[in-house]
Amino acid sequence: MSTILAIDGTRGGWLPVKPAYGSPCNGCGYCCAAEPCAIALEHIPGHPAEGPCLALEFEGGRFVCGMIRRPGHYMGLPNDWADGPIGGMIANALGAGRGCDAEI
Repeated sequence: MSTILAIDGTRGGWLPVKPAYGSPCNGCGYCCAAEPCAIALEHIPGHPAEGPCLALEFEGGRFVCGMIRRPGHYMGLPNDWADGPIGGMIANALGAGRGCDAEI
C-alpha cells in the first residue's frame, strides 16, 4: 500500500482503520484519499486527475464525501438549494452505504 498524505482538518487525531472490502464504511477516507472518483473529476472545476479528492471532508472523527454532503459548494453553484437532491443522486451513483469499495 502506498503512503497517503494527511488531509488537513484532522488536527492530528486518530483516524479510523480501513475496513475489509465489502464491510460497512467506517469513514476512514482511504477510497477518496487514494484517488478522486469520476464524479469529482467531472463536476469539480479544475480537479487534478491524481491525488486525494478535493471534496474529501473530515467531521466528527470520520471522513465524508463533500460531493454528497454539499455538492453545490464544490461544483461552484451560486446557492445550496439543490444540495439535497443532487447529493442524493451522487450518493446513489457512488454506492454510498453499500460497504467499503477500496480494494488494497
